[in-house]
Amino acid sequence: MLVPEQQEPSCSRCYSTKEIYYGFRPNKPTLTPADYPDLSDKTAVVTGCNTGIGKHVVELLYQKNCNVIGVVRTDAKGEEAKKEIIANNPKSKGNITIIGGCDYLDLEKVPAVGGKIKEALGDKPLNIIIHNAGLMAPDNKGTSVQGYEAMFQTNVLGSQLLQHFLDPLFLKEDDISLKRIVWVSSGAHFLAPHPFGINWEDPLYESVPIAERPSQMTLYGQSKAGNIYQAKIWFEKNKEIAEKINCVSVSCYPGNLKTDLQRGWGLSLAIARALMWDGIYGAYSELFGALSPTLKSSDSGKYVVPFGEFHDPREDVKAALTNGVAEKVWEFVEEKIAPFVGDK
Repeated sequence: MLVPEQQEPSCSRCYSTKEIYYGFRPNKPTLTPADYPDLSDKTAVVTGCNTGIGKHVVELLYQKNCNVIGVVRTDAKGEEAKKEIIANNPKSKGNITIIGGCDYLDLEKVPAVGGKIKEALGDKPLNIIIHNAGLMAPDNKGTSVQGYEAMFQTNVLGSQLLQHFLDPLFLKEDDISLKRIVWVSSGAHFLAPHPFGINWEDPLYESVPIAERPSQMTLYGQSKAGNIYQAKIWFEKNKEIAEKINCVSVSCYPGNLKTDLQRGWGLSLAIARALMWDGIYGAYSELFGALSPTLKSSDSGKYVVPFGEFHDPREDVKAALTNGVAEKVWEFVEEKIAPFVGDK
């Protein structure tokens, strides 16, 4: 993958520091459950929903009578979370369907998940998609079944592949009162490589010995820059129908949160967690993107920060959204996932 010809804009260390600090001390939530609409007859797909932010998101949607399709790796863990949520919310008129087997570390497993979602949805409209599932590894050694760096495959390739199977279900002129996609990113994209957040010589580190990989946070940051690009380019690729159905596609930095995403990080994380927010605040961020009545199709591609407002991403990542670089990343991912897309 060749380095883009575009010159990287200067990136302010001051702005990066301010935004990283903001993740620990953000403004108050702008949209909370008291503001959410009734979601009767609405359907949402939420990945990574058996724990952490995803579980909070499912519960908040279910409280508003939403039909939620929760996508997880392990059926038993998903069913356990479902049971707990239903028990805690006996007045809900919604339902929760758990679909297991979604392991983004093996792309061959994703098409079957797409088929199960289609079956579970039936003839109901699909209103909300939240690509919440993610991996923030405690080291830089992870490698997928396909031989790719684990975090980029999980956080970028996996979600983009699943979206291929959701597009025919989502891009319909059915219930256009609510059509939203949230691609979960992170403030860690400020730690991504230069230029434009990508290791252009080998984004998936296929030819780089593990001992020569950069730090896990650089790898994680690269994947989160990729999520910012996905929100913008998905909309651009589907702009005609997306505008017609009033769709909004945004990326979202949920916040610096105490969740299972950091499992295995040891003492350093235990110290950092003292400064972090409870996971439900991350759900407020994601559901701002999914439910805020103020958002319009013209907001697609914007970057949501905690706990529900828009900021700019890193300067070069922002520039990449309009200079063709983001599209180049999207097309690279398309090439890698093409063998698993089939005829949908």
